[in-house]
Amino acid sequence: MKHIHPDYYDKFHCIASACPITCCKEWKIAVDDGTNRQWKKLSPPDSVEEHKNNLSAYTCIKDGARVIRLDCRHNCPFLSDDKLCRLVTAYGDDVLSHTCTIFPRELQEYDTHTEESLMACCPAVIDLWRDNPIIFPADIPGTPLFLIRDKLIGLVQDTTLPPESALLEGFYILLELYRNEPVSCAQVHEYFSAQSLKELHFAMTDIHIPEADTVDECNELLQDLAVNYRKEGLYTGYLQDVLKETPDGSWQNFSDMLACYDVLIRNYLANEFYSDLLSPDDSGRNLEHMVIQYQWIIIEYTAIRQSLFHIWNDSGGQLSYENVRDYMVILSRMTGYDDDDIRTYLENSFERLIWEWGYAALIVGRY
Repeated sequence: MKHIHPDYYDKFHCIASACPITCCKEWKIAVDDGTNRQWKKLSPPDSVEEHKNNLSAYTCIKDGARVIRLDCRHNCPFLSDDKLCRLVTAYGDDVLSHTCTIFPRELQEYDTHTEESLMACCPAVIDLWRDNPIIFPADIPGTPLFLIRDKLIGLVQDTTLPPESALLEGFYILLELYRNEPVSCAQVHEYFSAQSLKELHFAMTDIHIPEADTVDECNELLQDLAVNYRKEGLYTGYLQDVLKETPDGSWQNFSDMLACYDVLIRNYLANEFYSDLLSPDDSGRNLEHMVIQYQWIIIEYTAIRQSLFHIWNDSGGQLSYENVRDYMVILSRMTGYDDDDIRTYLENSFERLIWEWGYAALIVGRY
């Protein structure tokens, strides 16, 4: 089967002990059944602090899945002091679970091809996105859903539009297509035509939402996302700096500072579209999954942005690349739900599963 991927994919390599936010800390690390069977036959390396009978004894069932039980510091028990994996040192790479082996790679296997991408949960991936726009594969099947995704990626990569405007215009079109299913490729081209986009952009310039309302709502969203992590004592080093009352700094000044990272922000959003808007499990039957995933990407982005607003405000108007990278990574890990959990979260947190466009406009706001 043909494998396709964005241009950055082959440039990635794990930076291991040099990683500023290791994937072996404060995170559920899944252990597949095959690995668990293997681990039942293997003893832990002598360097593991709490010695158990076998490697499987270091796992537990959490939220219906087998994961590695973290230690009292929320670290993987196999993580050494120099941030290397004790299992790899003792047994080699083959001992790792499927999750540890492929992270941060993500594969989507469609009937016609396999798509490969990298997740924003890894700081080394964010480093790859820092300076140059991502180039995505062009030879993708010309079905309506793949075409919609391609158009949405193109929209967020259009530097004549602020990322916020691109998000809102894309969501408006996506809702229109969803309400008029089934759609053809010809209809998709029409909705995304230069004339249609021009008219949509002109109409949106007359919509004004108070910045204070946007900031307040985004603050509520961020705190809601963090509730369970705070209870478990996870990511406290990051969350304690951003789970506060709404900052009183200038939103416009913050937006001007954030614009310095425009390439990175667009790459983050474009890659989320590429990796998450479609699912092989959906089999391309309808647009509902795409709308739900788009809403989740909006939530992810606005939570990252709100976190950075806190950091910028508390630092007296400074925002480093490391700040942006680290909160992209942490919020991506916090929001890395599976499809069913995303649906459940949206159903429980909002009046309706599919938002009205106005709510997206409220939390996205405008530059």
